[in-house]
Amino acid sequence: MQELPPLGVDKDMPILRKNRLSTGIRELDIILEGGYQNPSNMLLMGPTGMEKNALAFHFLGDGLKSKKDAILVLLIDGAPQSLKDKSSSIGIDLTDENIFFIDCYSSTLGMPVPDATKQLIYVPGPSALEDMSVAIKEVINRTAGKKLRVVFYSLSSLMLYNPKESLVKFLQVVGGRLKNAEATTLFLVEEGVHDKQFLGMVEHGMDDKMTIHDKGGSFELELQSLGLSLPIKLGPNGISIV
Repeated sequence: MQELPPLGVDKDMPILRKNRLSTGIRELDIILEGGYQNPSNMLLMGPTGMEKNALAFHFLGDGLKSKKDAILVLLIDGAPQSLKDKSSSIGIDLTDENIFFIDCYSSTLGMPVPDATKQLIYVPGPSALEDMSVAIKEVINRTAGKKLRVVFYSLSSLMLYNPKESLVKFLQVVGGRLKNAEATTLFLVEEGVHDKQFLGMVEHGMDDKMTIHDKGGSFELELQSLGLSLPIKLGPNGISIV
């Protein structure tokens, strides 16, 4: 791909819209006219592996670099340290004390968990949707006035642990609340795990969808809103467009 100029060189460039948050990947930002729409709820689907996680890590890492945005991660599939270890493996440091974590995972291990802090809120498991909703509202109140970058890591576990109707209602309420708070939220979903009818109900409440396709060793990122698929590669420095 032809070398692209850094974003921000010309702030008046018409292709860079104001209602965007950077993806953390320069080439993808150009294609998306500045990044992910803000506010919005976006479904990010892909096979088991690091590719979709890496896209989320880039998004969070860019928010930490800018120092202008607030960061929230809902952890359903692992503890905070696990997320930090995975992100550091591709050169993205998520150890910043300014990240808010809602940990829905650690209490399910049956072991004592560390004390909660202002940046770390514990929820008693992935079925505790009401507690999760309250915790999200608390973070929204604490970060008022900032753009909020949110990642559900991952929505698949919530889909496995909760009745369909309850989860759809939860996503409607929480998704609306996050958009009203100027949040851009990525909901990570494992491909091939959920029945199509249920997944369709979840997709109906989203503003956009991205899908990573495994092409037998190579990968493509499908951008639904643009009707476009991009070849991507995961390397030691994360995702790149190839």
